[in-house]
Amino acid sequence: MFIAVTLAEARRAEELLTDRGVNYVIQPEPFGRTLLGSTRVGAAFYVPVGQAEYCGSQLVAAGFGLGVLIAGPPEL
Repeated sequence: MFIAVTLAEARRAEELLTDRGVNYVIQPEPFGRTLLGSTRVGAAFYVPVGQAEYCGSQLVAAGFGLGVLIAGPPEL
Protein backbone atom coordinates (compact mmCIF):
# COMPACT_ATOMS: atom_id res chain seq x y z
CA MET A 1 0.00 0.00 0.00
CA PHE A 2 1.06 3.56 -0.66
CA ILE A 3 -0.62 6.69 0.67
CA ALA A 4 -0.25 10.02 -1.14
CA VAL A 5 -0.81 13.08 1.02
CA THR A 6 -1.22 15.61 -1.79
CA LEU A 7 -3.09 15.56 -5.07
CA ALA A 8 0.11 16.15 -7.03
CA GLU A 9 1.80 13.20 -5.32
CA ALA A 10 -1.22 10.99 -6.02
CA ARG A 11 -1.21 11.93 -9.71
CA ARG A 12 2.54 11.18 -10.03
CA ALA A 13 2.14 7.82 -8.28
CA GLU A 14 -0.85 6.98 -10.47
CA GLU A 15 1.16 7.78 -13.60
CA LEU A 16 4.10 5.66 -12.40
CA LEU A 17 1.95 2.62 -11.60
CA THR A 18 -0.07 2.95 -14.81
CA ASP A 19 3.11 3.23 -16.92
CA ARG A 20 4.36 -0.01 -15.35
CA GLY A 21 1.12 -1.87 -16.09
CA VAL A 22 0.13 -2.33 -12.44
CA ASN A 23 -3.49 -2.94 -11.51
CA TYR A 24 -4.40 -0.83 -8.48
CA VAL A 25 -7.31 0.68 -6.58
CA ILE A 26 -7.28 4.17 -5.07
CA GLN A 27 -9.36 4.91 -2.01
CA PRO A 28 -9.51 7.90 0.36
CA GLU A 29 -8.04 7.08 3.78
CA PRO A 30 -7.62 9.24 6.89
CA PHE A 31 -3.96 9.58 7.92
CA GLY A 32 -3.77 12.28 10.57
CA ARG A 33 -5.11 15.58 11.83
CA THR A 34 -4.47 19.24 11.05
CA LEU A 35 -3.46 21.73 13.75
CA LEU A 36 -7.13 22.65 14.13
CA GLY A 37 -8.19 19.03 14.60
CA SER A 38 -9.67 18.32 11.17
CA THR A 39 -9.03 14.89 9.70
CA ARG A 40 -6.45 14.78 6.90
CA VAL A 41 -7.35 12.43 4.08
CA GLY A 42 -4.93 10.98 1.54
CA ALA A 43 -5.19 8.77 -1.51
CA ALA A 44 -4.35 5.17 -0.59
CA PHE A 45 -3.13 2.97 -3.45
CA TYR A 46 -3.78 -0.74 -3.05
CA VAL A 47 -2.06 -3.28 -5.33
CA PRO A 48 -2.27 -7.08 -5.57
CA VAL A 49 -0.19 -8.85 -2.91
CA GLY A 50 2.00 -10.44 -5.58
CA GLN A 51 2.99 -6.99 -6.88
CA ALA A 52 3.42 -5.21 -3.54
CA GLU A 53 7.18 -5.61 -3.26
CA TYR A 54 7.76 -4.60 -6.90
CA CYS A 55 5.46 -1.57 -6.61
CA GLY A 56 7.02 -0.52 -3.33
CA SER A 57 10.51 -0.63 -4.81
CA GLN A 58 9.39 1.37 -7.86
CA LEU A 59 7.71 4.01 -5.70
CA VAL A 60 10.74 4.27 -3.39
CA ALA A 61 13.07 4.63 -6.39
CA ALA A 62 10.81 7.44 -7.68
CA GLY A 63 11.10 9.32 -4.36
CA PHE A 64 7.85 8.26 -2.69
CA GLY A 65 9.52 6.32 0.14
CA LEU A 66 7.73 8.05 3.03
CA GLY A 67 4.29 6.96 1.81
CA VAL A 68 5.15 3.33 1.04
CA LEU A 69 3.71 0.85 3.53
CA ILE A 70 4.73 -2.72 2.77
CA ALA A 71 4.47 -5.54 5.25
CA GLY A 72 7.50 -7.74 4.87
CA PRO A 73 7.73 -11.41 5.77
CA PRO A 74 7.16 -12.21 9.44
CA GLU A 75 10.22 -12.21 11.67
CA LEU A 76 11.22 -15.62 12.99
